[in-house]
Amino acid sequence: MAVTLVKHDIKYAEAMHELSSMPQVRDALGLPAGKVEDTINFIKRECVDEEEGKTVPRVVLNEEGQLIGVTSLMFIDHDKKSCHIGSWLGHQFWGKDYNLEAKTAILDIAFFELGLARVFAGARKVNIRSQKAQEKLPFIRLGVESKYPEEHSWLEVKEKQPCVLNVFEREDFVRYRISLQKVDGNREDFLPQLMLADESEMVVREYFDKGTLFEIKCGELLVGVALVIAQSDTTIELKNIAIVPKYQGKGMGKEVLRQLTEICQKEGYQTVLVGTANSSIDNIAFYQKAGFRMEAIEKDFFRHYPEPIYENGIRALDMIFFSKAL
Repeated sequence: MAVTLVKHDIKYAEAMHELSSMPQVRDALGLPAGKVEDTINFIKRECVDEEEGKTVPRVVLNEEGQLIGVTSLMFIDHDKKSCHIGSWLGHQFWGKDYNLEAKTAILDIAFFELGLARVFAGARKVNIRSQKAQEKLPFIRLGVESKYPEEHSWLEVKEKQPCVLNVFEREDFVRYRISLQKVDGNREDFLPQLMLADESEMVVREYFDKGTLFEIKCGELLVGVALVIAQSDTTIELKNIAIVPKYQGKGMGKEVLRQLTEICQKEGYQTVLVGTANSSIDNIAFYQKAGFRMEAIEKDFFRHYPEPIYENGIRALDMIFFSKAL
């Protein structure tokens, strides 16, 4: 089962009006009885709000291209890196797992395109069905009213009645979406990804076919690769970890590292090594935050690369090795 999210368009007005006019949906949303013209005006306003960066509204289509509901990121605050989510599905599509698919698709936009840190999901206390639907989602934190009192107060003022407040945190969602899959057979297709972390093709090819190569998947999408090579029966090196630029800085590297170290531990390794250039300031900080300690420095490691590498205005010359006990 899969859904597709598309931008609002007047061509969806009649189908949207028909679904939202059903008592089960209309009463849950607190909508007045309206006409198709009202839905058309709603669609127009949504398009304007998206152009102004206030919302990301999407129509939810099922596998057959049939409109089954609406979902939207609202009240986007880039300073706080947060927003609220609103969504509904037509009554005949309830209980068919479309809610999970639609939430996953819109949160991909929130966390991986907009770079938000959290998305709030509220529900009126009288709307038990909405609360139950949210509770089924595997990547939601329930009952966060005391942690985010201002958001909760704002929501109740907006809805003019008591509400519950839940939240999707990016870290939880990334953990749900990211998986590692071993690569069997020819690795040639993964050379471009490996070279994101190591610019020399000549050097990459020296270790290209060694160790275990993993695809990093976000759902079904390839977003990077990771290569580990055993150094002994007890020590393994994370030789190459690369995330495609679009998905960098979204918390994926942290989750990939967590999963990799967990895999290495289960396979009986006691120590994990990883090396990074002296010029890779962000990587140096990243590994230390993940619990790695400086192990050794191999001077002039990068001096013999065919072309000089510069990062942060610093030439990459030395390899700094970090280690972590498992």
